[in-house]
Amino acid sequence: MSKSASMTMPFPAIKPEDYKHSPVHYAVVLGDHTTLTRLISTIPKLADPSQIHSECDSLSQERVADQISTVLDRRDVPFRETPLHLAVRLNDAVATRTLAAAGSDVSLQNAAGWNPLQEALCRRSSDIALVLLKLHHRSAWCKWRRRLPRVIAVLRRMRDFYMEISFHFESSVIPFVGKIAPSDTYKIWKRDGNLRADTSLAGFDGLKIQRADQSFLFLGDGDHLHNIPCGSLLVLNRDDRKIFDAFENAGAPMSESDIAGFCSQTSVYRPGMDVTRAELVGRTNWRRQEKTESVGEWKAKVYEVHNVIFSFRSRKVASSENDVAGSEQVLPLELDEDDDGFLVCENPNFAMPNRRRHSSFVREDREWISVGRKSVDVFPSSAAAVVPPRRSTSFATTTTVVPPPQTKEKEYVRSLRPSVWLTEQFPLKTEELLPLLDILANKVKAVRRMRELLTTKFPPGTFPVKVAIPVVPTVRVVITFTKFVELPSTEQFYTPLSSPRHFSYGGGRCQTEEDQKSDKHNSSLPSSSSSWSSTAWLRRSNSQSVSASKQHCYSSSMAQQADPFAIPSGYTWTSVDDKSSKMKKSKSTRKSK
Repeated sequence: MSKSASMTMPFPAIKPEDYKHSPVHYAVVLGDHTTLTRLISTIPKLADPSQIHSECDSLSQERVADQISTVLDRRDVPFRETPLHLAVRLNDAVATRTLAAAGSDVSLQNAAGWNPLQEALCRRSSDIALVLLKLHHRSAWCKWRRRLPRVIAVLRRMRDFYMEISFHFESSVIPFVGKIAPSDTYKIWKRDGNLRADTSLAGFDGLKIQRADQSFLFLGDGDHLHNIPCGSLLVLNRDDRKIFDAFENAGAPMSESDIAGFCSQTSVYRPGMDVTRAELVGRTNWRRQEKTESVGEWKAKVYEVHNVIFSFRSRKVASSENDVAGSEQVLPLELDEDDDGFLVCENPNFAMPNRRRHSSFVREDREWISVGRKSVDVFPSSAAAVVPPRRSTSFATTTTVVPPPQTKEKEYVRSLRPSVWLTEQFPLKTEELLPLLDILANKVKAVRRMRELLTTKFPPGTFPVKVAIPVVPTVRVVITFTKFVELPSTEQFYTPLSSPRHFSYGGGRCQTEEDQKSDKHNSSLPSSSSSWSSTAWLRRSNSQSVSASKQHCYSSSMAQQADPFAIPSGYTWTSVDDKSSKMKKSKSTRKSK
């Protein structure tokens, strides 16, 4: 574990000869917008997302996107900057708009680990940040819509199943961590191109865990009865009996308030987990043999994953006289004792002869604010330094870069050793699960981290039924696949059972083939005490397998009785805007308390 903090030094002057091998980079460096437009006109264009309906169309658009990326997203230059990075660094709004509109990827990072939008925010280039934010918001939605037919096709090729995934925190040192920390069990149904996930963890209100019975319905096949298009994501709140479409207005332009709030940020963050050099190391027991444990119905080998690096980097605009947001500058206070023996807070930067000044004293020509229970002094807005106007630069004659505001970077790096339980008995394969996690990772952080771990190369034919990720040295989060039931296809004919007693464990039972063979064999045997005792002993030895078969039949029958993807009646349709405004209102209420 290591922490580091440093002041970001500006990049050296740009040398055009370093970019001659990349025509787009070279045009951006020289500020030649005519050549840049001509180069972009030669690359193919992506189709409108509304015209992509099949997997073949989706794959074709991915090939077009790769051709565009080859030209516009080259990073074989100093500092691994894309042309878009370079345009932001040169404060060239025209080149930035041209590249972003042509399909340049805003999410790519340079050698320092920042994307162009983050660079624009830290450089206080509000006009460029506004352009990138609007185009990135639209392009991300278009990218998802172009990819949607392929995701649905992959889901349809997967087997239909019902699965349960649980996560909780545990510690061998701190007691009752599992009771205090959040935990949940995700119940997941997959049938054809549809996906459903039930959860009870709704969020946090301060330190209090919020619970809600809610379901996420990804309808890849749509719902013609309710006029719901394919690829919709519905959120059902079963407590309030409300439902809304999470993708509602997803492709619409961002509101002015959201844009203003995002562009006013002075700090950016970049969490990441590096598993490129991950290595599996098997655990052994006290006899130096491979350690195996039972996880649910499956026997798994226990491994440790070495060389997993977690990093969290933050970058903040440092306070200075030339800072745009420096109209409020917090000054330090010193704790001292006055002549009467009272403790007072004095500000050493204020020279007030013959009198002492308390931090709670407010002068007419100054402002005073309180943050929590601390009293701080703030410069008045009129005393803030005036920001000098930016200089216009022409890169056809010079390569001088406008110096950005000084920023302060902090990085937290820690080496993790997650534990994984791998089994060859799990019906689902790792390659089949990745499309499922691609959809769930947008909502669940624990699943997103698990998806990153699954990119590590596991032995062929194995599946991680349990993953333990250390959060702090004594606490780890454990993700476990507790149940998997394969569902029959909807095309198979199904006759419902005539009596509910078939679902009970005490009454009639769902017989397996082994049970039926055993019953026929027992009926043919002569009636004697020795044969009866032998049969009873055989049945007792096979009780565990029979109970597992009962559980499988029970779960399968229950899954067939009700359609998990049917939209219930009596629910009120709400808007995403109503939920977001309610969340903002609750946050403002918490802050005011």
